[in-house]
Formats: sequence, structure tokens, C-alpha cells
Amino acid sequence: MTVLNEKQRAEILDAVSRTVLRRFYDPHLRGIDWNAVVASHKNDIVTASSTEAFESAISKLLSELKTSHVGFYHHALERATSKMAISATYASFPFDGSERWIFQDVHFGGAAHLAGIRSGDILVSVDGRSFAPPEHPVFPMGQKVKLKVITSGPQEESRLLDVPPPTRKRNQLPYAQPKLVTGKRLSDDTGYIWISMYPGMIGIEVAKEISSAVSALSPIERLILDLRGNTGGGIGVLRAMSLLTPERVPVGYSLKRGHLETVPRVDRSLVFDRIPAKKRDLLPMAFKFLVFPWLLKFAGQKKFITVATEGLGHQPFHGRIALLVNRHTASANEMLVAFAKENHLATIVGESTPGRLLAGNKFKLPYGYWLALPVGVYRTAAGTLLEGTPIVPDIEVSFDPVQAREGRDAQLEKAIEIVSQLRAFLDQR
Repeated sequence: MTVLNEKQRAEILDAVSRTVLRRFYDPHLRGIDWNAVVASHKNDIVTASSTEAFESAISKLLSELKTSHVGFYHHALERATSKMAISATYASFPFDGSERWIFQDVHFGGAAHLAGIRSGDILVSVDGRSFAPPEHPVFPMGQKVKLKVITSGPQEESRLLDVPPPTRKRNQLPYAQPKLVTGKRLSDDTGYIWISMYPGMIGIEVAKEISSAVSALSPIERLILDLRGNTGGGIGVLRAMSLLTPERVPVGYSLKRGHLETVPRVDRSLVFDRIPAKKRDLLPMAFKFLVFPWLLKFAGQKKFITVATEGLGHQPFHGRIALLVNRHTASANEMLVAFAKENHLATIVGESTPGRLLAGNKFKLPYGYWLALPVGVYRTAAGTLLEGTPIVPDIEVSFDPVQAREGRDAQLEKAIEIVSQLRAFLDQR
């Protein structure tokens, strides 16, 4: 990547500032004097000693917005977070008298999983550089990286990770893709499906995989959907929502800048209630939900889009579903979890979600940089605003690193116990 001079950095800063003023979902910028904030960070940004320091200084500026779905990165994306790069999440936990980063979710097929990283492993260093809270590690994309971890024993062990180059989808930050959906039978009547992410704007691929996993497990009378470590993505989450109920049920709606307090009526909305089976079906969908609303807006009218479940019909496990969630179950998943709670469609087990749910988009900046910003808010069908409001599970079970290093998953164990006691909708009549 070419090293920028001060003039180029100032040009990028100016583009960032203008884009935030024009595109950020809240035109009042949540009460922040944005111009003053930019001025206070300008010197550190323009005179940064390296590309890494420059990007860090811009990220520090953007953190003043105090909201989710904000990011700044170069199209080359040389380094990324653990979730984006190696398909694993971590959290701060005490170990030997100090706080350490401990891996919590390791998704199947990701670089961490393939290298033998397991839930409960303690991160020591990345390519020889030690990391401990509050400093977060980043990982080189498209390269091999050496991690040192502490596993079940007291000794440090090395793991060589082959980090793939990033995949790019519209409106989403680049990422390395693990196995999207993993399904298995836990007992004769209980199925388990772990969804790692929802790539793509519409999510045809992940929707197909979710449906295939259900078909492969059938017949089952109980279902555990594991959303732990799933930080979100696109509207492919609708297929997971549609597993909870046989009917078409309103889920919620997204409101763009200038309409944040509007409460749309479903009968006056465009209803998104189907993920197409094939890519060729995307063209009429694009007209209905992108072109047609733009034409109405041009004509002085406004149509909102309401999301509703697909009405896939009855499943034997309806009424006997548990959702596994934790502190990393964010964004689109919080739509799913809130929908389940509001409609009493599943029992939520695990940790509180982070409360990060805004509609995001990304915008091109000079010299190959991109800016990710929230451009709208999401409200449930009942009108609940989820941004900044963690969803508390019905049954709280904390992650235990010691148990994880011993190969136990207390959250899954509790979900199995709970779902085995649930009665189906038909049984309750």
C-alpha cells in the first residue's frame, strides 16, 4: 500500500467528515458537534507516523459517534479483526491474576478452527507480538500467521493459521468466510444448527444452506439454533426467522435518515417476505424494493419496507425451539432474537446480546479507502428500538473458559435441557 503524505491524509479526513454529515443515520449526530470533534482529531490524523497510525487515528475519530456499524478500511484490507479474518471471537477473562483474551466462538471451517484453535484457548501473541486487554489483536489477510495460545495445559503452544484473502459483498465489510451452516442430530428427536454469518445483501446462499440443514436433520421434534459468535450480515437471517413459525408474521422495519420516529403501517408498506431460490429472481425484487421506492420518493410519496417471515408451513419442532446467544450475537441476529421473544416462539439461552442493530452501508473515499456508516435504524414490529439495548436471554448462562478448556459447553448443555422440556404448539391446545 502506498504511504500517504499529509495533504492526502487531510483529503481523506475531509471526505470522511463530509460523508458523516450527509449519510449518518441521525442528522443531529446524536448531539455531537461534529466539526469541533474533527478539528480536535485533525492533527493526529494528518501527522500520523505510519499507515497503521493513520487508520487508528481515523477510527478513534469515528468512535466519537458512539454507535455500531462504523468502520474505516483500505480496499486491500491488509489486516482485520479476528471475526473477519479467522472466523473466531474472543472476550476478556481473568487468568493467573490478569485479564487475557480468551477465544469464545470458533466457527467451523474458519482459519482458527482449521488450525486447531478451540473455545477456551488463551491468546498469548500474534506473529510474536503479545496482546492483552485492552489492546485488541488484528490479523493479516491472505497470509500465514503464527499464534501462541495456552490450551488445557499450562504450556504455551503454537498454531499456524492460513488466513484467506477477504471476500467482498455489497454493503458489508470484507471478511473471510467459514462454513456458513453446521447441522447435526443431538438425539433421536433433537436437531442442532449453528449459523456463523449471513453473507450477501439477500442471502440466497445461506438461506439454502439453512433449509438444507433442516431437511438433512428431518424428522426432528426439537431444534436448537446456535447464533453464538454470529455478528450478523444481510437479510438471509429471514430464513432462520421463518423456521420459528409456520405463518407470515411481521418482524420489523428499517427507517432511514429523516424518518427515525415514523411508525409505518404494514398495510401501507412494501412487505419483504421471501428470499428467492435463484439469482435470476433478484431482478424483479430489485425493482420492487429499490427502484419502485425511489420512483415513489421522486413523485413525493413514501413507501416503507416491512420484513415478515416467509410462511414456510408447519414443522414438527415448532414450539420446541431454543436459541443460543452470547455477547457476540449481534446485528441481524438481534432482529431474530427480538422477534422470537416478542412472539414467544423460542426460549433464549446464554448471554445478553450487545445491542448493536443499525442498517449499515459503505462509502468510497479517496486513495482506495472505504467508510462504513449506519444509515438507518431498525424497529421491531412492536416498535422496539434495539440499538443500544442488549437483549437479555430467558435463561442466562455465562461462558466459562475453564469448562470450555475441559471440552464442556455449559450453554449448549442448558439449551438441550430446556428444549427437551418444551411442549409443541399443538400440545398446548
